Amino acid sequence: MVWRETGIMDERLRFVVECLAGDETMTALCAAYGISRKNGYKWLGRYRALGPEGLHDLPRAPLNHGRATAQDLVERIVAAKETHPLWGPKKIVARLRRTAPEFMWPSASTVGAILARHGLVNARRRPRLRACGNGPWPKPLEPNAVWTGDHKGWFRTADGWRCEPLTVMDASSRYLLALEATGSTADAEAWPVFERLFEERGLPDRFRSDNGPPFASAGVTGLTPLVVRFIKLGITLERIAPGKPQQNGRHERFHLTMLPMAEAPQANRVAQGQAFEAFRHSYNEERPHEALGMDTPAQHYRPSQRAMPRTPPEPDYPAEAAVRRVRHNGEIRWNGGFIYVSQALAGEPVAASETEDGQWALSFHAHPLGIIDTRRMKLVRRSAAPIKPLGAATDA
Repeated sequence: MVWRETGIMDERLRFVVECLAGDETMTALCAAYGISRKNGYKWLGRYRALGPEGLHDLPRAPLNHGRATAQDLVERIVAAKETHPLWGPKKIVARLRRTAPEFMWPSASTVGAILARHGLVNARRRPRLRACGNGPWPKPLEPNAVWTGDHKGWFRTADGWRCEPLTVMDASSRYLLALEATGSTADAEAWPVFERLFEERGLPDRFRSDNGPPFASAGVTGLTPLVVRFIKLGITLERIAPGKPQQNGRHERFHLTMLPMAEAPQANRVAQGQAFEAFRHSYNEERPHEALGMDTPAQHYRPSQRAMPRTPPEPDYPAEAAVRRVRHNGEIRWNGGFIYVSQALAGEPVAASETEDGQWALSFHAHPLGIIDTRRMKLVRRSAAPIKPLGAATDA
C-alpha cells in the first residue's frame, strides 16, 4: 500500500496526529489512509524519534550493497597504490592477486574507482603514440636473443651533478638488466657496466642501439671502442635507422616509464644510483607487465648460456681473404696506398674478401665494415659502392 498523492508529508503528519490522539485503533487508521499496519508503525516510530523531520523519505541506496569491496581489501589496495604511485589499476590488482591469491580481488575497473574515491588517481595527458616499425631484424623469441641499450636524456641531481642514465634491457622478457647513473656517454663509463653484465648474465646474441655514443660514431663503419669489444665477443650489432626511434620501440617506451625519476632527481650521484637500483628491482620483481600477461619480467628472464670468455677469440677469416692489421691512425695498407677504416680498430686484424661481382668487402670478425673503392682508395658503405665494369682487373 502507498500514501495517497495529496501532499505526502501532510498525509503522514495527519496520520501521526490521529494516532497520538488515540481516538482510533492503528488498524482502523491504516485502513482509512490506505497503508499497511507495518508502514503505520514505521512512521509513528520515526516521528517519536525525530519529530516531523522523521517523516521525510530516507535515501534508498544501501549503505553497503552486497557486492561492495570489503574494507580490509580496500585498505590493501590503497596501500599498494601509495607504495607504487606510478602503477595503474591493472598492475596493482595483478600484483595483489599474485602476492595474496587467497582473497577475491575486484576487477581493475573497480580498483580504479576505489583509488579515485581516495583521491589517488591523477588525470594525465597520454603521450601521442607513434607508429611502430619492427625493423629488418628477426623477432626475439627467447631471453638474451636481443639486448637493447640507450642513454636516457640527461638531468642534474640536487647538488648539480649531470646524470646520463644508461639503460640496458632484454627485448624478449623486458627484464631491466641495468639502470646506471653514469656521468657521460663515454665508452670508458659504459664498458664497466657491460663487462659486469656479461660476467653476471652471459652474452646476448644481438645488441640493438641507436646511432649515438657510445654505441655508434660518425663515419663509414660507425664503430666505437665499446662496440668493437662487442664484435670481438661474437655479438651481432643492430643499429636502428637514423631518426627511427620506433625501431627500438620497447626501449623507448621504457624511458617514458622511468621519466618521473628524472623529474624528481636525488641529492647526489650515490643517492641517484640507489634510487635507480630500487626502481630496477621493483620493475623486474614486482611491477606486472601487460605484454607478459601481467607477469613480471623476472618470471620470464633467465641468464644466457653463452658465458663471457676470459680472452676474446681471434677472428676466423677465410684462407683466401686478404688480412690487414689496422694502423694506429685507423688506416690499412692497400694496393700500394692507404685506406682509412676506423681508429677504433687500431691494432686489430681486418679481412678483405672478393665478392661475386669483383668487389672487395672488408670485415672485422663477422661484422661487415664496407666496400673498398679501389679507384678513390677509400672505404664506402655497401649501398654506395661503385659498380665494377665487367672484365676490370683487381689487385690486392
